[in-house]
Amino acid sequence: MEIFPPKKIKIVDMPGKGRGVVAIKNIKKDEIIEICPIIFISDKEVSFFEKEKSNLKYYYLIQTATNKFCIMLGYGSLYNHSFTPNADIDYNVKNVENFLQFEAIKDIKAGEEIFFDYEFDNNIVDFLKQD
Repeated sequence: MEIFPPKKIKIVDMPGKGRGVVAIKNIKKDEIIEICPIIFISDKEVSFFEKEKSNLKYYYLIQTATNKFCIMLGYGSLYNHSFTPNADIDYNVKNVENFLQFEAIKDIKAGEEIFFDYEFDNNIVDFLKQD
């Protein structure tokens, strides 16, 4: 599978949030926004991230298709959280081991920030600014 750079999004500084991903062209519901390569990490590496006193521990996820921990490349780790997202992640069914993809779950207009739900337990989202 070839991966091409996304053509409808860019990374911007979001006031009060750090960086985020914004649409530069309209994106239709169900459209793939980006395909992100993933790197699997070991339980030892997860333990290291958990002990860190930085936000590193928030930049890995569990790939539900394989139940393994991984880190997203591409713009993947820069999408901000929302409990009312306009995008979601899904695993590429042709290559579930190596990629995940961001898909629009509703129409997204140019200039609109793209969010997905990190699906954290509500008790541990105090570091997140709510939208």
